[in-house]
Order: sequence, then C-alpha cells, then structure tokens
Amino acid sequence: MDQRIALVTGAGRGLGLEFCRQLGHAGYRVLLTARTEEACTHAAEALAAEGSAAEPLLLDVADEAQIQLLAAQVQQRHGRLDLLINNAGINARSGGGHEAFLGAFKLEELDADRLMQMIQVNAIAPVLLVKHLLPLLSAGQDAKVVNISSWLGSLAIKTQGGNYGYSGSKALLNMFTRAMAQDLKPLNITAIAVNPGWVQTDMGGSRAPLTPEDSVAGLLQVIYRATLEDAGKFFQWDGAEHPW
Repeated sequence: MDQRIALVTGAGRGLGLEFCRQLGHAGYRVLLTARTEEACTHAAEALAAEGSAAEPLLLDVADEAQIQLLAAQVQQRHGRLDLLINNAGINARSGGGHEAFLGAFKLEELDADRLMQMIQVNAIAPVLLVKHLLPLLSAGQDAKVVNISSWLGSLAIKTQGGNYGYSGSKALLNMFTRAMAQDLKPLNITAIAVNPGWVQTDMGGSRAPLTPEDSVAGLLQVIYRATLEDAGKFFQWDGAEHPW
C-alpha cells in the first residue's frame, strides 16, 4: 500500500500542529497548511527538529483562490488525498480586541461583518475545500473528511445565550457535514464531524482539562475506525457519539 497522504488546515499551532505530529508518527505523508509563510515554516521546522516531517503549504481558508491553488499543488505533487482534516477555525476572541469579541458574542453588540467572517472561516471554507479537493479525495484510499466542530455547535445542549458567531458557525458546519456525507458516500469517501473537547490551546485557554496530545490521540482513533456506515455522524474525541 502506498503511503497515505493527509492534509491538515490551520496547522501552524495547537490542535492542527498536533494532528500533523501524530499523523507523521503514524506513517502518513503530512501536508501542513497555515495562513502565513512564517507560520508554515515555523511549524514544519518544529516538527523536523523532533524527527518528524511535514510539507508546508500556504493557505488562507477564507480565500477560495488560495484553496484552488492548493488543490492544483497537491494534484501536481501527489495526485491524490487520503485524509482531509478541516481544523482551521476562529472564535469570538480571534483576530480582534474587545469590540470584535462583543461583535460575535453579545446580542446587543452583534456585528454582521464579524458574524459573516466566522461563518466563512468555520463553516463555508471546509465545504469549499472539499469541493476543490474532491478529485484528489476520489483518487484516495478509502478517503475521509474530518470537520473539527465543537460541543458549542450542538443545538441539543445549547442552554446559555451568547456566543452567536462561534456556536452558529459550528452548528452550520454540522449541517454541512451531514449534507456532504451523503454526497460523498457514493464516492467511497467518509465525512464526519468531531468534537475535540475543551483543549489547552490558544483558543481553549490554559484552564481547559484536555491536552492537545490526548485530544488528538483520541480523535485519530475515531478517524481510523470510521467507515462509510459512520458517514454524517458527530463524534466526541473519546469515540462516543455527540448529541446534535
């Protein structure tokens, strides 16, 4: 069997970088994407220093032209893709100060542009990545698409107000995952959504109970076990099904 190829978005740090690290150790050829050249280079060098390898590729997931260019690069260099992990995302605290936070979080302060930015990055970008990478995934070996969602996107357990941008965008990502799973299943491509839990990253904060290492290790077991029968499901990092 040829070496499997995995592409991870938002891999400059945090969960994305840890995915690259553990996939590399598992024998995958890893394509590491980040929004800036500096982030790509730094992450790839950090992995290399640990004896792991990753191919750095520039990608701002909010720019469809860059997604198209990425697809062309992967096609030219590898000709297929076996695993796509849509990890890139932003929350209310990303990319701005207190005003930007309120614009995505608090009802009285909501800003339409800020909300749309979060929807673009967290929900629409993963679908566009699948759209443009579909020929590569179709050529893969039992290919899988994994959308990193959140418990905050669960309608069933939403019992508090606020956090409109992040919760709404992840709930939309869940619906998109359900839709794409049905479109991809006849092509032998399995699409699932996963909740990584509350993790000690820049996004999750230092009070989070899970380390990136433990979260990703659990998620990869879910990913490795997933079959077409699981297409369209929403899983916890520990393998349990998550309520929608």
